[in-house]
Amino acid sequence: MRRLLALGLLLATPAGLAQAGARDAQPSRYELAGRCLAAASPAGGGHVKVAGDGYRVAKRGAERFFFKATGLGTYLIHDRAGMLLSADEEGTVGPAEDAGIPSEWAARRSGRRGFTLRSTASGQFLAVDPGSGALVTGPADGNARFRLKPRRGCRRFPEARLGAKGRPAKGTRRDGTVFGYADAHLHVVADLRAGGQVISGESFNRFGVKAALGRDAEVHGPDGSLDVTGNLLRSGNPAGTHDTEGWPGFEGWPTFDTYTHQQVYYRWLQRAYKAGLRVVTAQLVEDEALCEIEPTKSHSCDETETIELEAERLRQLEDYVDAQQGGPGRGWFRIVDHPRDARRAIRRGKLAVLIGVESSSPFGCSEFMGQPQCDRDDIDAGIELYRRLGISSMFIAHWIDNAFAGAALDEGERGAFFTSFQLATTGRPFTTGPCPQPEQGEECNAKGLTELGEYLVNRLMDNHMLIEVDHLSEIARERVLQIAEQRDHPLVSSHTNSGGLWTDSDLRRLYAIGGFATARPDTAAKLATTILEFRRYRAGHLFGVGLGTDTGGFAAAPGPDPEAEEDPLRYPFKSYDGKVKFVCQITGDRKFDLNEDGVAQYGQYADLLAYMRGKTGGRKASRILFRSAEAYLQMWERAHRG
Repeated sequence: MRRLLALGLLLATPAGLAQAGARDAQPSRYELAGRCLAAASPAGGGHVKVAGDGYRVAKRGAERFFFKATGLGTYLIHDRAGMLLSADEEGTVGPAEDAGIPSEWAARRSGRRGFTLRSTASGQFLAVDPGSGALVTGPADGNARFRLKPRRGCRRFPEARLGAKGRPAKGTRRDGTVFGYADAHLHVVADLRAGGQVISGESFNRFGVKAALGRDAEVHGPDGSLDVTGNLLRSGNPAGTHDTEGWPGFEGWPTFDTYTHQQVYYRWLQRAYKAGLRVVTAQLVEDEALCEIEPTKSHSCDETETIELEAERLRQLEDYVDAQQGGPGRGWFRIVDHPRDARRAIRRGKLAVLIGVESSSPFGCSEFMGQPQCDRDDIDAGIELYRRLGISSMFIAHWIDNAFAGAALDEGERGAFFTSFQLATTGRPFTTGPCPQPEQGEECNAKGLTELGEYLVNRLMDNHMLIEVDHLSEIARERVLQIAEQRDHPLVSSHTNSGGLWTDSDLRRLYAIGGFATARPDTAAKLATTILEFRRYRAGHLFGVGLGTDTGGFAAAPGPDPEAEEDPLRYPFKSYDGKVKFVCQITGDRKFDLNEDGVAQYGQYADLLAYMRGKTGGRKASRILFRSAEAYLQMWERAHRG
């Protein structure tokens, strides 16, 4: 058995593939990902090499190609000059500078020793012209079969570096609990919200980092003047400009207060996972009123349709990560819809990703002039749809009133922003009245939980779904807490004190029913203090406090820490479990340093948490934080038992 395991590990490495190649072993079509390979053609009697402005088969010389996965079994084939093997409509094969459909190839095994490479653009196969030896595209005959042999010395396809070396801990602690922390509120695919032209940049693009993070001018305009929402959030004025340079220099973005630029590129998320992130609730998000004011759109403003698009995009990301790791199920990113599956994923050393929804009018249940625009049948159909999509958690309301409940009021520019949406959607302004508790202020939204809202809450509990109670009006939240206490069902506050203040009494009630709350990100010393302050609410359940970063949700991250001038974070540093060594993360030409940039992108939460450990109370806070993945799972299990 040990010999078999050792052989399996050996063959999983490039060196192992080289030895296997000597015995005519070939990897699967998925395992070509990230490999340096030479292509031999039995029909052409030699290896593929660069010849002028094209490629041909010759007996001497062999080009080394790097296979960059675009999906499961599909690839960009990158040569040492930085060019891509590409086919045009006439069947000519040559080098191309930019990645795109003409340079994408689907690999398939052909016989015991060979592969075919089919152009996804034309459906034709890479082949050798028998007369000239040049590469062309054609039918799947004997000229279209290649042997792929391991080599060294490839030029790798451009990608963001992790800046992390080592394997993070997997398995469980001695007491059977999982190790790691939870981020209960992360917007991984929010670039699809509001018509798809608000947040510039994608969490991944099958054609690589340049395509994912290099097109800000196309989204926000050459000078950033089309960034209406970003300008409103930054200054309260829809007019404004910004530097649109993303990849490779990133002179313009991301920044800690970027708001409308991608901060959760998948490699940045992977860096956080390497630092101990083990549970994420990926919040799908849409607000029709915000979408309607955008000058350009890539899809409709219907909230349910956008949620479906985002759910599909999240699963495409799971496949993309699998593709980079060599096949289905091999990636570190696993979507789960049951706590049992989440535990299994974490024990195998992966990131468990729940799907949540943060929507202004879930299931189309808006309200206009006091009249609900849906009924109980719509609620039941909506919950059934969400379950089919693998959604485990949802908000009852977001920024405005809907058929279920009133929304928490906001202040300042954001408050004015949301008030305009309230008028546009409901036809009425917010109605205010005295707050239920003195700590909440003098005036709160007077609308509480409606009859339809009570039906929704009970049906969600019947379906063992997690209920998010942030963004509810204070009166509505009080009622949801009462129902949860009656039914012994835990609730979630995934970005605590964002979208309504939580009082001490509310948090004690939340923890008493086995609920889950989070610390909002802050500079290192303040974050440690915030986490420790939650200790006074602990009840009879496992106590852990997660993060609620709201990254991608128009929320600023912590900026440069003033204390870093005298006492900076020292690079390199190690993860909390001591198994991974980190240096500054580099994407393109940009080096991200916490001391100078703050948390400009999601991967820098690894840096922030390391910096926190050195602050007063930081180690105690870290112990609480790194129990939050287990605390979240136990809370979720209680919801399933209810």
